[in-house]
Amino acid sequence: MKKVGILTFHNAENYGAALQTYALMKAVQELGCDCQVIDYRNRGVFLRNAIKNGYYFLTGQNPIKNHRAYRQFQRHYLNLSPKTYRRLSEFEKDADYYKILIFGSDQIWNPDLSHGFDPLYFGQFHTQAKKITYAASVGKDSLTREEREKLNQLIEGFDAVAVREENILPLINREATAVLDPCLLLSAEQWMEISDKDVPDNHYILVYQLHPKKSILETAKILAAKFGKKVLIISPYLIMKTHGILHKLGRITPNQFLSYYRHADIVLSDSFHGTIFSILFEKLFFTILPNEKTGRITSLLEKLNLSERIVRPNYLPTGQIDFKSVKITLSAEIDHSLTYLEKHLACH
Repeated sequence: MKKVGILTFHNAENYGAALQTYALMKAVQELGCDCQVIDYRNRGVFLRNAIKNGYYFLTGQNPIKNHRAYRQFQRHYLNLSPKTYRRLSEFEKDADYYKILIFGSDQIWNPDLSHGFDPLYFGQFHTQAKKITYAASVGKDSLTREEREKLNQLIEGFDAVAVREENILPLINREATAVLDPCLLLSAEQWMEISDKDVPDNHYILVYQLHPKKSILETAKILAAKFGKKVLIISPYLIMKTHGILHKLGRITPNQFLSYYRHADIVLSDSFHGTIFSILFEKLFFTILPNEKTGRITSLLEKLNLSERIVRPNYLPTGQIDFKSVKITLSAEIDHSLTYLEKHLACH
């Protein structure tokens, strides 16, 4: 079998990063390739993890439990490379071990997250391996002229380019296509296989909050009153664990995250991956857009004809969701994304 290596934000300590890594690895394996996640530690990702865990410590939360949850997931569910790399030069010596290198998914091209454009995530090293990108993202809704010029210069060496958001395509001066976030390549049944087996609770609204926005909890209270349900909250921010109908969950594992999504009645989130798992598990969901980086959420919802699920000032979505129609549209997008991978991996 062909050896395929994935270079992504696998060690970023957030649910989206961990689960998208697993999903792409799993999709590549199911196409018949021997796939490894290359254990590269980007400096920017390391600093963000440190800042986040420092915040947890200062606010009386448990940074050690948070760190261990992700490390445990990586050890048990990701086929990591035997070596850990912290510099491009270190990996370049071993790059020819792989026949194909996949760069992505996630915001690997976001200079704000990776301590500037990281040349390793653009394949700026010598190797005989084929280099392709899958669902690579700049994360931002726009780039400066300098960033756009640098991006186009850096992607010249790829054999094929696939990005995650449609709005990136006009910024790219070469042939490229838009594909789905890898989390959408796996079915709900496949995600259930690695979700925590314990039923966490029942009859609740799940809130997955990534950004400090008061409207999220205000909307959660409105939904709780409307549907007569309690609210369970996954959030890094300080919220009373038990405050009326609001109950904050502790530092849960990625597997528990999946389980809370699986068993929720309703979901409210300001997260891109939070929205994805609402769709995968076919939940009645409500999305609040963050103050920035909204393109990845709006692009996905537009693609699936779900834009009306966005909560806006003086507007709360009503009615059920026609998931039968959503699945038809999503199926076509999955086929397009897998066709791209099959074409450029040719594992069989």
